[in-house]
Amino acid sequence: MKKGHRLKLLDNYDVALTTGICFVFLLSPFALYWPTFVALPETYKLKIGLGSIGGVSLATLGLLVVFYHWIPFFKNKRDIRLVLRYLLSNNFYETVRRKDGRGEKIKLPPVYVKKLDYATLAVTVEMGGKLMRELDKLPTDLEKLFFADFKERNDFREHRLFSKHAYTQFIFSDNKEAQRLPISELAYDMKKGVRLMDGEYWDFVHNPHLLVAGGTGGGKTIFLLALLKVLASFSLLEICDPKKSDLSVLDNFKVFKGHVYSEIEDIMSCLQSAVVFMDDRYRQMGLDSEHPEDVKIGNNYQSYGLPPQFIVIDEWTAFIASLDIRKASSMDDLMAQLILKGRQAGVFLIVAMQRPDAEYLSGNLRDNMMARLSLGKLSKSGYRMIFGQDYEDKNYLYIKSKIGRGYAALDGGMPSEFFSPLIPFDQGFSFESVFLQMAPLKVQERKKKVEQAEMPVDVGEKLHTTSDLAQRLQLSVSTIARIGQYLEASGYAFTEARGRYNDLDAATFRAVSDWKKAHPTQNWKEAAEAVSTLEKEE
Repeated sequence: MKKGHRLKLLDNYDVALTTGICFVFLLSPFALYWPTFVALPETYKLKIGLGSIGGVSLATLGLLVVFYHWIPFFKNKRDIRLVLRYLLSNNFYETVRRKDGRGEKIKLPPVYVKKLDYATLAVTVEMGGKLMRELDKLPTDLEKLFFADFKERNDFREHRLFSKHAYTQFIFSDNKEAQRLPISELAYDMKKGVRLMDGEYWDFVHNPHLLVAGGTGGGKTIFLLALLKVLASFSLLEICDPKKSDLSVLDNFKVFKGHVYSEIEDIMSCLQSAVVFMDDRYRQMGLDSEHPEDVKIGNNYQSYGLPPQFIVIDEWTAFIASLDIRKASSMDDLMAQLILKGRQAGVFLIVAMQRPDAEYLSGNLRDNMMARLSLGKLSKSGYRMIFGQDYEDKNYLYIKSKIGRGYAALDGGMPSEFFSPLIPFDQGFSFESVFLQMAPLKVQERKKKVEQAEMPVDVGEKLHTTSDLAQRLQLSVSTIARIGQYLEASGYAFTEARGRYNDLDAATFRAVSDWKKAHPTQNWKEAAEAVSTLEKEE
């Protein structure tokens, strides 16, 4: 492993040395005209000499600006100088007597600085001496020194002919804003996941469930809208907005029509349906698979070509606070099932809240949400709750002018600086125009085999699954499940087991769908109750 540039005392004078070299280099052509210059009258010598020195000085200054602003070699010198001054100011060095006996000289420990790429810096320290005892606080100090984020620590050994050396390498992100993407470049990669920044992906298959925290004005809603734009292109989506604010209006767009829930009962049913959907997926991948020969231990939803499903819940705190104890406990149980079991079935949660308090989201569930993200400013306890106690001493910075800036641990590890996508609102961009052009969301397509013995007595009558009805009525599976629950609650009696409907039941579902279309301001519960009442009267 290449460790980079080893620090030397001479690095403290790189600017002066570069200045001297540039000045001499630029002045050297004048040596060719030295005989002519000497022969000039004294008045001309003074004018030409001062003019030449002034011109060379200005040219040297210009070169220094170009070097240290544009050329990586010189830009890296700034980081080297910072680390060197840190070592000297903290007395992380030894003093040894000179060989000639005249005084002492400073001996620096083996410390190396290397720029890994345009946004990543590595500082490598050889284990030993004073610095070894200070390694634990070194990342925090260097974070502040570089105004950068500590990402990870790597330990490695280096074998030589007669010795073995141990090193610790600290990796920092010192230009994370350069990795910020415009919203047009957010995309889904089947192998890596959702691309959120240049070089950073949310791999939801291996790091399931995303927890988003952020106060008012931090850019949380804008980030969720940008994320929905990507997710809608490849997945099944259900959107819950208990505050009936920004996300609730998405139901007005055909792409999300029938997949947005704002009423408490609808959100509860959405989560219940998601659990039913997840359990159905497991049966589909196991006992009830249409291709039993393809069933293998360790397969997940991708192995069967099934799309992932995301349930986006904004302001989870507001939702739980509006429930009584019994309902809140029921929702907690549903969340536990989805968080703990959803990954293999391809059911993923995205939960947004201002503060991830244990009162509203238990620590056990929070710990199993492997991707964490904060936007805007959080309190110290807020950072501890979302990223864990292991990182509570991290130097979390807040820059008021940077909307959409925060911290992210997309793999459940060390949080680092994060920037949500750039949205060109000043150029006329609007989410409304984007969503208007998008095709309606996919609905889960599954044709479940029905055994002949389970057919009703009337052989001519066909049984329909939840997926069949969803496909036929162009609704989501969770919406069909909710309609069924509302019909049962209003007294409608299904003739078959849950999830299987005869032609009469299918007609009732269509009647509910037609009633809802005729009364767009009403919700599904009211539609189901109206149809059920009408059938009772008939």
